[in-house]
Amino acid sequence: MHLGIIDLDTGNLASLISAFEKLNIKFKICKSNFDFENTDKLILPGVGAFKDFMHKMKKNKIDDIIKKKVEKKIPLLGICVGFQVLFENSSEFGDTKGLAYFHGEIKNFKDFSKEIQIPHVGWNECNIINKNKLFEGIKNNSDFYFTHSYASLECEKKYIISKTSYNLDFVSSVNFDNIYGVQFHPEKSQSNGLKLLKNFYELC
Repeated sequence: MHLGIIDLDTGNLASLISAFEKLNIKFKICKSNFDFENTDKLILPGVGAFKDFMHKMKKNKIDDIIKKKVEKKIPLLGICVGFQVLFENSSEFGDTKGLAYFHGEIKNFKDFSKEIQIPHVGWNECNIINKNKLFEGIKNNSDFYFTHSYASLECEKKYIISKTSYNLDFVSSVNFDNIYGVQFHPEKSQSNGLKLLKNFYELC
C-alpha cells in the first residue's frame, strides 16, 4: 500500500510524519502531480485559513488530482482545515467554495454564539453517532486534540461519524463512501489518534 500525505506548505507536517513513523507505516509527501503516482490512500492535512488553503489547492491543481483519486475510490482523510474543505463552503474571510463532498457551511463559532471563546483548543470528547471503521477499537467519548475557530453544525446525519460539544454540538468527523474527515488532529491525540490513523491506513 502507498500512502500519500499532501503538502500544500500551509503548516508543519512534523507531527503527522512522526505519527506514521511510530506506526512503522511508509508514506510519501505529495506536492506535485508526479508525487501522486501509485498512491492508493491520501491524507489532506491543513492548518490556517480555509480561503488560503483552497487557493493553494487550486493554484497547484491539487483539487483536480484529489477529485480524480476519489473517483477511483481511493480513500481520502481530511484533517482540520483538510476536513473543512470537504464541505460546500466557508464564510472565513469571505465566502469560499470547498470541494463539496459534504453538505454544509463552515462558520466561526461566534456566528452561532457570541459567548463561545475562540479558538477551541485542547482535548475534547468525540461522541459516536454512527459506528465506523475509522473509530474501530476506540472507545466512545474518547478524547482527541482540537485547535480551531471554525466548525460545521450541519451535515446529513448518515454521514456524521461523531459530534463534539463545545458550548454547542458540532460535527467532528464524517464519512461518505471513501471520503473521511476529522476536525481534530489525530497526529497530536496520542494513542487514540495513532489508532485512528492506523485504522485509516488499513482500510481496503
